[in-house]
Amino acid sequence: MKKALNSKIFVSLAILIVAVLALAACNVPGSPTSQESDVEKAVKTLQAQATRDVLSTQIAALTQVPQPTISDPNQVKPSATPVPTQPPAPTQVVIVTKVVPPPAVTVPTAVPVRPTAVPCNWVQFIADVTVADGTTYAPGTPFTKTWRIKNIGSCTWTQYYDVAFDSGDQMGAPSIIDIPRAVKPGETVDISVNMVAPAAAGNYTGNWKMVNEDGVRFGTKNQKDPFWVKIKVSGSGVNTSGQVLSFTSRACEASWSTGAGQLACPSKTANAGSGYVMVLANPTREDGGTENEPGLLTVPNNSGSIYIIGIYPNFTVKAGDRFRATIMCQGGAKNCDVDMGLNYRIGNTGSMTNIQLWDQKMDGAMQVVDVDLSGLAGQTVQFILAARNGSSTSDMQALWLNPAIYRP
Repeated sequence: MKKALNSKIFVSLAILIVAVLALAACNVPGSPTSQESDVEKAVKTLQAQATRDVLSTQIAALTQVPQPTISDPNQVKPSATPVPTQPPAPTQVVIVTKVVPPPAVTVPTAVPVRPTAVPCNWVQFIADVTVADGTTYAPGTPFTKTWRIKNIGSCTWTQYYDVAFDSGDQMGAPSIIDIPRAVKPGETVDISVNMVAPAAAGNYTGNWKMVNEDGVRFGTKNQKDPFWVKIKVSGSGVNTSGQVLSFTSRACEASWSTGAGQLACPSKTANAGSGYVMVLANPTREDGGTENEPGLLTVPNNSGSIYIIGIYPNFTVKAGDRFRATIMCQGGAKNCDVDMGLNYRIGNTGSMTNIQLWDQKMDGAMQVVDVDLSGLAGQTVQFILAARNGSSTSDMQALWLNPAIYRP
């Protein structure tokens, strides 16, 4: 910095010296000039002197070295005169907005949905084809209950599946029946069961279920609920409408015998080994209840050729005639196992022909039978009720509730 300042002073001095020399040259005597007046000379001299003074002042200014100023601590510093300045440029305000990220959303891991397994055996009730709930019947009236049900399980109901009475009032129906055909999953089937309205007035409900080939019962809803029949029996007493032959009221008109010989009618139970026949006004049913319709109790002999038969007088059959009864073991006969049959013969010496045979055991159930006799229409026959032992020779007490022939 100092070296650069000395260079500038040297140049300035050189310029001033040259200028002074030039001015001096203008006043050198002896120069071949024109004669000047004294006044003119005086003016020029003054001009030259003023020029030298100016140059001297400038040189002094250029050669002067500035000295540092020593401030007096007691000296009051003059206030600085504020120098107006341009207003500051507006400050750019940057607004920083804090971006709050949205809360993390936890996406649950998709769990594959496993289809619920359809049970093998399952029933859905569809409709009451016959006998709506609450249907009213007179006492002893036969009827056929038909349900429409659907197989909603995953297994086919084969020929080994059955429909079974489960609880409630059996109303003379068989304990178990076969289904009419195989039923695949998704198919429907109509199930029909023959029943007889009980003799006593009141409301009756019978519950039924399906049975698989292993003997396991299953039903509707949760596989445990049954499908049912609900009826109302009005009035009281036995319905004999259309009855043309009562096997109880005319029991002693028949000829009775067992393997031990002829029987009197009614027989005495004192000689039970030979068998006996009795008409009971209020017999005890197999389920332990007391019946208010008449019953015919037939008991075979207990040794040798074991059977009992009752041959009724001649009867002329017409088209539409039907044999109806509710059959069972008499209540209390714990070891009862008998075969009960309806037979006929033509004439007093004709051979006996079986119409139908039923096996009865002490299982708490009753069986309603309804046989069409139209095949014998126009013939005069002798009907024969028979009973014989099954697998047991004890407690062979075959009970027929109100056996009769009905005509429309």
